[in-house]
Amino acid sequence: MVSYVATLISKAPILEEQRLAWRDLLAKLQLSVSDNKKLSDRAEDFFFDLPESLGLESLRTEVNTVCNEKAIDIALQPNDRYRRGKRLVVFDMDSTLIQQEVIDMIAAYADVEDQVSSITSLAMNGLIDFNESLRRRASLLEGVPSTVFESLKSQICLTPGAHELCKVLKKEGYQLAVLSGGFIPLANWIKSKLGLDYAFANQLEVSEDGTALTGKVLGDIVNAERKAHLLRHIAEMGNIELGESMAVGDGANDLKMMDTAGYGIAFNAKPIVQEKAPARLNAGSLQDVLYILGYSLDEQNALLEN
Repeated sequence: MVSYVATLISKAPILEEQRLAWRDLLAKLQLSVSDNKKLSDRAEDFFFDLPESLGLESLRTEVNTVCNEKAIDIALQPNDRYRRGKRLVVFDMDSTLIQQEVIDMIAAYADVEDQVSSITSLAMNGLIDFNESLRRRASLLEGVPSTVFESLKSQICLTPGAHELCKVLKKEGYQLAVLSGGFIPLANWIKSKLGLDYAFANQLEVSEDGTALTGKVLGDIVNAERKAHLLRHIAEMGNIELGESMAVGDGANDLKMMDTAGYGIAFNAKPIVQEKAPARLNAGSLQDVLYILGYSLDEQNALLEN
């Protein structure tokens, strides 16, 4: 038997019918709750033992059905030292740390929004190769003024809870990174705004006179494989076990870094990503990630106040 914790998280106070649906599922699988802990009126931990014969993937499939039916998220993970002992969290940027898809914003500026948006959607849902899709999208941006990134900063909105989540994690000694399939000027800006330790993203070529984008991508493309590689690289530099790391993202190109990390969270993610990720979180605030790490609301508030 392996000790597990299931964290129930709701956008509103948890309803008794949501708790009952979870308990009914456990009863159906002949599992029982050994303890529970209220984290807030919207989040609660349930502790139970899982026999190796059942398997986590089988349980996760059943859990996702309950989540869909009862409009609740249930994050499953071993109840071990790694839950509160993580030291590294890596984030996707677009639609994770920020609410927008930056390349779509640049495309709107260049009046090629429809073409770029359709390519982005296919790529993020894993239906076409990310490298080729990025090159195709970037080629449509030829001639866009190189000042576009500076112009976009006033339009970019941090995801609610991003600042609070990062503030708590930094106070707790975490290393934080943004690993983005977007672009490095804005990834560095987000790194500065949120106090992150690392930023990696794609570099668009600028014309020789420095005035315009050429439509070409320079260097290694930050795709799914590159994100997983960068996660391992950052962990190695910090002498951090992969079990002490966590990845948070929303797209298909985030799944490999989630699998590489000790734990992965699909945040307001595409359906295919929610199905495959270790955990899903359909929340209005990134701060809810702290519930999955075992922080009660009182603990969060205390860290945010100091």
